Amino acid sequence: MRNGTHPRRLPPAVGWQVLRAEGAAAFRDRCLDRLAQWRRRRSYRLVAAGELKAAVPVLNVLPTPPRPDLGGVQVQFLRRFPEESRPRAVLYPEPGAYRLEVDAAPERRAASFPAAPPGPLDLHDQGFEDVVQQAAERLRSRVVHVEQPVGLPLGSLLRLRRSGLRLVLSLHDFGLFCVRPHLLEHPALAFCHYCRDDARCAACLRRDWPVDDGFQAARRALAARLLAAADAVVYPSDFLRRKYRELLAAPSTGEVIPPAASPATVPPRPAGDVRPGRLRHVAYVGSVKAHKGALLFEELVGRFPELTWSVLGGGDPEILCRLRRRRGVAVRGYYRDGSLPDLLRRRRVDLALLLSIVPESYGLTLDESLSAGVPVIAFDHGAVAARIRELGGGVLVSPEEGIDGVERCLRGILGDPRRAAVPPGVTARLPDVHAAARSWRDLYRRLEGEESGP
Repeated sequence: MRNGTHPRRLPPAVGWQVLRAEGAAAFRDRCLDRLAQWRRRRSYRLVAAGELKAAVPVLNVLPTPPRPDLGGVQVQFLRRFPEESRPRAVLYPEPGAYRLEVDAAPERRAASFPAAPPGPLDLHDQGFEDVVQQAAERLRSRVVHVEQPVGLPLGSLLRLRRSGLRLVLSLHDFGLFCVRPHLLEHPALAFCHYCRDDARCAACLRRDWPVDDGFQAARRALAARLLAAADAVVYPSDFLRRKYRELLAAPSTGEVIPPAASPATVPPRPAGDVRPGRLRHVAYVGSVKAHKGALLFEELVGRFPELTWSVLGGGDPEILCRLRRRRGVAVRGYYRDGSLPDLLRRRRVDLALLLSIVPESYGLTLDESLSAGVPVIAFDHGAVAARIRELGGGVLVSPEEGIDGVERCLRGILGDPRRAAVPPGVTARLPDVHAAARSWRDLYRRLEGEESGP
């Protein structure tokens, strides 16, 4: 694929699906993100690999292209990457090849390395190892930073570390513990509670992949060795760090560097604007999928016909279409990175629902809701619960209470919205993208110092 020919438009079938399920505004935002991605690619001059001359100390490796529509991992990477010191480089897979992008003054260059990317169950892939080695040698990189190892061959990452490259792992979910990184068990579509029963795990995975009963245990043993061998392991929250220590005996030296939400461009709701009788508009925020609580939300809507409801986020087309047909529900669908606080304020949303039925590793939507002055209801598990206890601005529901607990909580807030008010000054306590980038630069410098030390 020549530089400049990357698709800028949604394929017609996908475009119609988005229009039908998410609406015209979401269709526009997806097209704008496609256009922005095309322009980002065009900003790199495509050259032969031999023409890459810059010395780049750290090679970033992604399991997917850095497209914001692919999820929170890609979004937080795209926020942070421009803040890293130049020169900088990122390697990621495309159909039939890997693309290496190098940002070094006075220009940006990209090169393509032909190789078939590995499958989701592959633990070793020689083509992947060869491409990473070639890219690192070409750029004289001594550190490989893997931004989310899910989808990459864990055994190959371990071999790359043993070849002499220094390895940094950024973990964003439970993907090293399970091929289903959100721990949603199939076909029940319920949280598996960190299942370690090999037969039960295999039965779940076989809904999508041909695995034997020992696959999960073997993969977890390999993941534990990879965590022990890495030079640094970075988590978005202390919750995820603690769980990896419990589940895979991850080293206690892991670091926490929270991702940063884009700041709101409208002022938050005034504190005095939360009074009994004023709560009328409730929004489901984030990806509309079963593990995020979309099915619970669908049931909750029918229990409160007096309220106005919004759905802010893309996801499962079937669920979105059903919600669009419900009276009193407005589906906004997909939104561009950084626009959620503005959407919440402009739509005068009084309360946001973060109903993930599985533990979240961080919760960017919590930051964005609080920065708009909109309180939340969430289940009492994962990093979201820990952060609500720290920051305020939300009410927690026991996961065991399920939808009935959410209903009771919402009725209580309807009687007195002050129970869920966002405390003043909370925005100043949210992570900052510049601080996050400084933490990464400090980590890289420490690794370089260890490399050059006695």
